[in-house]
Amino acid sequence: MQGQPVTERRRQRRVPLRLPVRVQGRDADGTVWEEMSTCEDASISGVALLVAHPVRPGQVLLLAVPLPQRFRQYDVNDSSYRTYALVRHARPAATAQRVGALFLGRHPPRGAELLPAELFLLPGERAERRARPAPRLRLRLEAEHAPGGVAQEEDVTVEHLGPRVALVRTTRLPMARGTLLVVEEKGGEYRTRAEVCSISIGADGQPRVSLRFLDEPVPDRLLPRDDTAPEG
Repeated sequence: MQGQPVTERRRQRRVPLRLPVRVQGRDADGTVWEEMSTCEDASISGVALLVAHPVRPGQVLLLAVPLPQRFRQYDVNDSSYRTYALVRHARPAATAQRVGALFLGRHPPRGAELLPAELFLLPGERAERRARPAPRLRLRLEAEHAPGGVAQEEDVTVEHLGPRVALVRTTRLPMARGTLLVVEEKGGEYRTRAEVCSISIGADGQPRVSLRFLDEPVPDRLLPRDDTAPEG
């Protein structure tokens, strides 16, 4: 929360608009990720899009989207509009998060690196910190999905958890995009199936796995509150 981006522009009416969007971001541990997403609506000040990789309010993303000229501030003749954007809210959707993002322009927030990992507030906002320990989860690869037909399991470190998505650090389970797992709360009752959405390698050399929960959403009692988020 060291820097602050430009003041939010006056609200503009959003127009329904389905377009492909390339989304790039950096997690708190320095891991850079990228995915193809879909824009749901847009205005000159921002977009709403679906993102499978977990993101947080205050996170900076780099977007590339073929926006119509009337929604652009620059590069009006380029095929793709590249802009930094600030996540203002991220709410659970059917298969991902529905993210509202405010356009920042050609450059990241002042003083930030090209793709910053830290979170940012708009001027006048205050940070709210609520402490709650991260839940303890176990991933189980059932025999029918495991190499050699032998079930495997691993206790994982949870780096982000939302109602329908999670980002975890793993070390040994054999997984690929689309792998089906069972997620269990250690010492608790929560249990659901999950699909591997993406796998990336962190700055520490360990894999990070993005999961999408298929059955039961995460109960409120497990959702971490240690993220910094704008009040209100």
